[in-house]
Amino acid sequence: MSQLALSGRALLPDGALQDATIVVEQGSITRVTPGLDSKADLVVSGTIAPGFIELQINGAYGADFSNDGRTVANVAARLPETGVTAFLATIITSPWDTYAPRLSQVREAMHAMMHSASGARPLGVHLEGPYLHPAKRGAHNQAFLRVPNVDEILRWADASLTRVVTLAPELPGALDAIRALSGKGIVVSAGHSNATYAKAMAGFKAGITWGTHLYNAMSGLGHREPGLPGALMSSSVPCGLIADGIHVHPAMVKLAFKAKGAQGITLITDALAAMGMAPGRYKLGDREVIVNETSARLADGTLAGSILTADQAVRNMMSFTDCTLAEALAMASITPARVLSLDRQGRIAPGCDADLVVLDESMQVERTIVAGKSVYERKA
Repeated sequence: MSQLALSGRALLPDGALQDATIVVEQGSITRVTPGLDSKADLVVSGTIAPGFIELQINGAYGADFSNDGRTVANVAARLPETGVTAFLATIITSPWDTYAPRLSQVREAMHAMMHSASGARPLGVHLEGPYLHPAKRGAHNQAFLRVPNVDEILRWADASLTRVVTLAPELPGALDAIRALSGKGIVVSAGHSNATYAKAMAGFKAGITWGTHLYNAMSGLGHREPGLPGALMSSSVPCGLIADGIHVHPAMVKLAFKAKGAQGITLITDALAAMGMAPGRYKLGDREVIVNETSARLADGTLAGSILTADQAVRNMMSFTDCTLAEALAMASITPARVLSLDRQGRIAPGCDADLVVLDESMQVERTIVAGKSVYERKA
């Protein structure tokens, strides 16, 4: 269908939910008019939002990107079930010689999907590591961690594929690495870090523009030494947050929202291969992860990603913080689009890609649209 008109309560770029009619042609939004139109192709009783943009997902539905970049296509086909229309395939700290083939696999998968709207769009890669602090490595294998080296980084840094790099700003050479990466147009995120407040702020000044899973795998939030969490919450740098109630206590989720607001938080899942699957044993890179009905952990109990879905994160955020639906949806769409400087996604406005999610009154995903094409519709 080359033209489609949707009418219902929609999340508009100013962050307000208003009745509107959205006209889509050739995969793009061409017109947004106030008010409802009963003659529209799709009249929505719930909410129309920009498609969710997932900045940190390690895999799902049995697939792990760190082990096989080709699985990006398989995961992309199913992510619309959770309202996701675009995502970054996250590759965790891995043996150095595996990065080139893994990145090549992702690039080939992205190229093959370029002209098809059959699922969520892979936007590129989020490299979570290997430049992490050993004391805050979380589930990453310490044997594969490295100290940042600018010459090494400039040999592989390519913003057309690698969109985000998570590193610890306090490591030797990190500030030069931050400047080199941001100079290439790559978003640098502070994470898996033992940074003091001062070291974190120096990283922000050097070019860090995002924070990786606030509170998790980072220095503690103290009243005398605020650490990286304090630097993130007291600055304008937005940060990711895993709102599953396990990685972060709901009270601390609420604290983060009070400090940052919807403009400063990007809801992430940090999901791994077990998302959408039964409990059992799964892979995250080279690590075996034991998954039950609520969480994913290494054998020693260390949290290792999550089984959270993007739509559940939106519902949890409202439950934990009493934020509005508009604010929760913005944290899943508008704010992550801004982190990546996406000018055609994350907004319902003329000229933007028609990447949309339709939610029913209980905030369950009813339909997901990518480039104007319905790629998921919940069965009655």
